[in-house]
Amino acid sequence: PISAAGSAAGRFDVELGAAIDSALHNGKRGLWLKVPLPCAAFVAPAVRHGFAYHHAQPDYALLVRWLPTDLPSPLPKYAFTQIGCGGVVLNGCDEVLMVQERVSPLPLYQDSWKLPGGLADPGEDFAVAVAREVFEETGVRCVLEGIVSLRHMHGVRFGQSDLYVVIKLRTEGDEPRPPISMDTHELQGARWMKRAEIEALVVPNDYKEALEGRVSYNNWETIQNALDGNLICGKLHSGARPCMFYTASTGEVV
Repeated sequence: PISAAGSAAGRFDVELGAAIDSALHNGKRGLWLKVPLPCAAFVAPAVRHGFAYHHAQPDYALLVRWLPTDLPSPLPKYAFTQIGCGGVVLNGCDEVLMVQERVSPLPLYQDSWKLPGGLADPGEDFAVAVAREVFEETGVRCVLEGIVSLRHMHGVRFGQSDLYVVIKLRTEGDEPRPPISMDTHELQGARWMKRAEIEALVVPNDYKEALEGRVSYNNWETIQNALDGNLICGKLHSGARPCMFYTASTGEVV
């Protein structure tokens, strides 16, 4: 507890050693130790007792020790996958919302036209995350139609895996072509584009030069799938732990 922050690290060292002996005597295998930020001085004694970092948050570090020496630890790892979401947003004229990032993650994509999107926040469903990103970047409000595609990569930021989900959305309200209010800190361009206009900007799949003012082949392929293909539909399941449940479409969006 935080109230223990004033205790000497030496006393903690002794008490932790006794707690480990008791756990061994009682046949315990896995030990978890949550160290609040004000008690950071207690991390060093814990490490000396064989604890290792499991994960850290701004206000605490969680350490773990697996006691058996002849068995591998089955204790769960911390979350190791980040989730990103992109949106194929259609308006009432069946135009697609395309954006240009102010600073692209790779020089190759600088000034290219792409789909809006970003990383999901903790606790966000796919559709909520992408709708938030679209609104923050362009001021356009939209609703879920279904999942278009999912990409799974490994060894990305901080060694994490990465899921990128592309969602098809429709604009809210009766206005066929909602106005765009661009976040100039994030974007340098945002436009509604007709299908033929996007297609005219697409580069070949093996294109290796800078994509300035162009659309990547992968983005175009995703847009085509959203416009012409079946979707994975989402439905809210209620219960003790409500969740979004996604299933393959038979042609009609749920």
